[in-house]
Formats: sequence, C-alpha cells, structure tokens
Amino acid sequence: MKLQSLFMLLVSLGLLALCVELGAATPDQWPRFRGADGTGITGGEKLLPSWTTEDWTWQVDLPGIGHSSPIVWNGKIYLTSADEENKVRHLFCHDLYTGKLAWTQEFTGEIERHHKQNSSASSTVTADSRGIYWLWGTSQNVRLEALTHDGKSRWSIDLGPYIGHHGFGGSPVVWKDTVIVPLEQDTQGTVIGIDASTGKERWRLARDGAEKAAYSTPLVLTHTGRDTQVICTSKAHGMYAINPENGTVLWENKCFSLRTVASPICAGNLLIGTCGSGGGGSNLLVALKPPATKDDTSEIIYEVPRSTAPYVPTPLFSQGRLYLWGDKGVVTCLHATRGEIIWKERVGGNFSSSPILIGDQILNISSDGEMVALVDDEEFRILGRRDIGEECRATPAVAEGFMVIRTKSKLFCLKISKS
Repeated sequence: MKLQSLFMLLVSLGLLALCVELGAATPDQWPRFRGADGTGITGGEKLLPSWTTEDWTWQVDLPGIGHSSPIVWNGKIYLTSADEENKVRHLFCHDLYTGKLAWTQEFTGEIERHHKQNSSASSTVTADSRGIYWLWGTSQNVRLEALTHDGKSRWSIDLGPYIGHHGFGGSPVVWKDTVIVPLEQDTQGTVIGIDASTGKERWRLARDGAEKAAYSTPLVLTHTGRDTQVICTSKAHGMYAINPENGTVLWENKCFSLRTVASPICAGNLLIGTCGSGGGGSNLLVALKPPATKDDTSEIIYEVPRSTAPYVPTPLFSQGRLYLWGDKGVVTCLHATRGEIIWKERVGGNFSSSPILIGDQILNISSDGEMVALVDDEEFRILGRRDIGEECRATPAVAEGFMVIRTKSKLFCLKISKS
C-alpha cells in the first residue's frame, strides 16, 4: 500500500507557545533527538503523496550496529555505530544530499554489557553552531566528545564511571553555551553542565540512585516571561526542573516508581512524562502542571496507567491532542488537557522508535522495520505502511525536505517535499 497524504498542511509551532526551547534551530536543522525542541514536529515539511523504497534518494551501509538517532545540521548528518567485536565506536558525518561520507572518527573502549535491545552506540549526538557533542560510556567511564563540524576534536572529557544494568544510552542537549549531560544511574548519578566552548565543568547536580538508570533526554523549556528550565525525568526524582545557569533544582515531583526511557515533552501548559518496564503492565504517564511561581508547587492533572502509557517511545503533541504510541503497537489519542481518550487502536508490531509529525501525517517505525503512517486527526486512519527491511530502534530526522532513517546497520534518505 502506498503512503497517501490527504492534506499538505504546514506545521504550526505556535501550539507550543508556552513551551519553547531557547535558541531553537531553524526548520532546516534537526540538531538533537526528535528535532530542535524535542517535539518531533517538522518545521513545515510536506510528505509526498506516495513513495516506495525504490524512491530512496540514497542509502549506505554502516559498519557495526547502533540505535542512536541521526541529527542534521547545515546539510550534514551525524550519527554513531559500534563494532562491538573490535571494541570500536564510530562517529560519522554524511552529506545530506548525496549520502557521501564526509568524515569518520573512531573511539576505542570497552564494550559494556547492555540489554539486547540496546547497543553500544545508542546515545544521540547533539549540535550547535560551534560543532557537535557526543556522549558514550562504559562501566569504567563516560566521555563527552566535542568536535568541529569538520570532524576535528575540540575537547574530550572524562565524566566518571557509569553503572547501568541495561547499558549506556543517555543523550546530551545544548542550552546557549552549556552542554547538559544526564547521567542518572542505577547507583548515585549526576546531571552536569559543561562549557560548550572549553569543556570545563560549570556545575554538577548530585542525583540519588534507585537501581534504575534513566534514559530520557532532557527538555529545555521556557515559559513566556520566565527563566529557562531544563526538565528531567527519573525513577529516583520523578519529574524535576533544573536552572541551566547553575544546576540548582527549581522544583521536583516524585511521581515515578519505574525506569524512565521516553523523554519528557510539553503539551500546551502541561509537562508529559512516562515511566515503565518491558512488560508494560505497570507503565504510567503523568501530565503535570509546573509551578507558576517559585512559591507554588507542581500539580498532577491526570495520569494514564498500564499498557496505554508508552515505555520507550516518546509521546507526540499536536493540535491539542496527545498521541501515545505504545511499545506493543497500540496507539492512543487523548485530549491533552484532560487525558480523555479520543480513540485507541492497534496498528501492530513492536516499537522503540518515537513518532514524528510531517505535515498532517504521524510516522513511526516498528522494531522490525515497518513504517506506519497515521493521519493527525480525531478520527483514527492508517494512511499506509512501508517495509524498510531491517531492524530499527532509532527515530528519523527531517530537514531541508529530506527524511533520514537509520536502521540497525544502514542509513537511508528520502526526498519528502518538492522544491
């Protein structure tokens, strides 16, 4: 079946007027996991009415394997993979338009024990105008690498040991000139602020251990007329906000009892976070209203329990609706402000990738490599399915009219909008 687009609508980021990442890149960039502000919403791209796998603009093989998501900055794709047999991790730069390898850097280190659905290259790179930042770790140490966009090392720092039963997988984010590194582990962990220019540590926030390392990517959040906050989630501390200037905790709500893998997002005036486990029976989604002032407290507006709440895929917010793409192939559409179910349907498959929105189409890729497209609407409709042909646990990137898809050992590019 071909993917069919019924509408070619521009995406309005005004839906997130109260929840915008400072310094967000232009629509031509996809500089971190799930895009400039972590929403997974493209900056005005349009998906072509139909395509097949024969329409790939290009595809290339990658050495080793990995589940990190690709990012795009100024026509360059950055991603990673690991040759676990030879204990080598690769950081790649490919040309967005041709797929040609621009450069690669290799990092040698022990291969940590990890969950069978994890890899030794699961941390997603982040970028700004200075260059790129990549986090990788073993049980001996975690390293943050800073490189120029031409692949030259700017600085490299050791952030200490890491203990996580499922292996490493945290992804950094950038706020202004600070790289924010989440390292909540099975034992006591930290969140660290690093000077993006020099690699010097600016602040370090100690975090309790709860025998469940966190894998969620922080959300950089600003409310109109208020200071920026960095929203993090973990079992030990629930959902909490950090001042990115100095690393102090602004507020905290200990609302989670299990591991956090999906990343927090903003849905209107609410913050959305989840926790769960591989079984799914104890998953929990929390919609939380953050404090309006420093004297207020956060408030849980509603909860979504059990298998309706996703564990690994991050939710998607659009037009007042919250889409929960479940790990076991059940998708739920909610009224974002109230948590009431609009529809709940099974699309099949198992999912680790997170949904993204292109025009009016919601896309996600199953672990077996099947792309599923739904319409962004109060009525459930499957627009199409397409078999990519290989295991996929990464989330696509969209920039400059191209969609970049990373599978276990391949990189694909599809032209999605005509110039």
